[in-house]
Amino acid sequence: MSKLSRFNHFQLREDGNYIAYNAFSGAVALMTAENYSIYGLIVKKLAGDPKTELNEKEKELLKQLEYGHFMAPDDLDELESMKFRHNWVRYDQTSLGFVIAPTMACNMDCEYCYEENKSGSMSPEIMDTLVDFVDKRGPSLRSFSAGWYGGEPLLAMDTIGSLTERFLELGEKHNFDYGASIISNGVLLTPDTTDKLVEYKVRNVQVTVDGPGRIHNIKRPLKNGKPSFDTIMKNVTYAADKLTVSIRVNIDKSFDREIVGELLRELVEAGLHEKVALYFGLLEPATQVCSNISESCYETADFSKVEIDYYRMLLQNGFSITRLPSPTITFCMAQVCNSFLIDPAGEIYRCFNHVGNPDKTMGNIRDDIDYQHRNFRHLFAFEPFSDEHCRACSLMPICMGGCPSRRADRNLTGDQMCETWKHNLEPMLEIIAVSKQREQLKKAEKEKLDKQEAKVAAGEIK
Repeated sequence: MSKLSRFNHFQLREDGNYIAYNAFSGAVALMTAENYSIYGLIVKKLAGDPKTELNEKEKELLKQLEYGHFMAPDDLDELESMKFRHNWVRYDQTSLGFVIAPTMACNMDCEYCYEENKSGSMSPEIMDTLVDFVDKRGPSLRSFSAGWYGGEPLLAMDTIGSLTERFLELGEKHNFDYGASIISNGVLLTPDTTDKLVEYKVRNVQVTVDGPGRIHNIKRPLKNGKPSFDTIMKNVTYAADKLTVSIRVNIDKSFDREIVGELLRELVEAGLHEKVALYFGLLEPATQVCSNISESCYETADFSKVEIDYYRMLLQNGFSITRLPSPTITFCMAQVCNSFLIDPAGEIYRCFNHVGNPDKTMGNIRDDIDYQHRNFRHLFAFEPFSDEHCRACSLMPICMGGCPSRRADRNLTGDQMCETWKHNLEPMLEIIAVSKQREQLKKAEKEKLDKQEAKVAAGEIK
């Protein structure tokens, strides 16, 4: 029989119905008040006697609950199941992930950037070494992914193109899948460049926009002092038709509703509200280099409050809500043996926050990987199943212990490690539910219109 999942969340809505969410599966459903009452009866019956006969309504609802994992198999230990999958991915050698910074140079001068100004691109020698690294592991690979990073990676498009062509050749040689993503400031994301990225199997691009144009141009100025916002908007408008584009808005205490509202209006005017995924990022003093911004940064719990308000504004302005409390197997690459962040000199890091800091490298790609290196173990050592705070959390599947760098580098503990879901799950689920209902209505209206147009075309309606 089945038992109640430990990761269930049910919350009452104003209309008397419920939002049902399960963190283990990521299932979100709207449940009528009647079905919620039936759910309660099922739980009582199974708790009293698992062999209790259920009526037809209860049996039908139980099937739906089992499908969404709100009811789990009686012999399933959910934590042990998660732990198995977590460790499988941690030590899996059939998937390889590179985050590659082909250059650390950048055409912007952001006030909060933790990277020092650098120049130069990856040498042919390091490029050859990367290719050899993949080639040697190719026979055992099912998949290989590359994430292009920097600096501004589009300053080194020749390097991206050269490496991609060779990675694709290795994919054909060893029969593994290849895909890529890129993080860019968007200034060089021209239509020609976007078309090239599509050829290079880049599927996703993240672009940061720090407020409406008048503020973005101050927070993220070009090195030459010229504004960038309009150029980015123009580039993203084209790119969004070719790639999955996400816009990250870094939030600190200088933001308020007026500023966010102004940005959303500008994005709507650009026609981007139905073309991009927008999300709000917590700006953090990740390293000593950016400690000068620490006083303007939110703590996670405080950020979660303004995050709710800003996502409601997204709804009001016609954006779809793409941020979902989805289960994950690992928090990030730092928890995975076969993932590496490599800078132009071939130095290997375990975290984006560490790039460019020679004290944080775990070696060079030209040498054998040293899994006993202190900078590998520093972030890899933690696993959430040994932490009582994490084990007891009903949201553990969606954060898996949180950011390893926050824990190891900043010595954060307890709720300080939690993602914003821990603080704002209920209101965010309500926002997500409204967004999903709106999308369903739009879909139904479009299907209705398509049928009418088909009938007109067929001469059935004059």
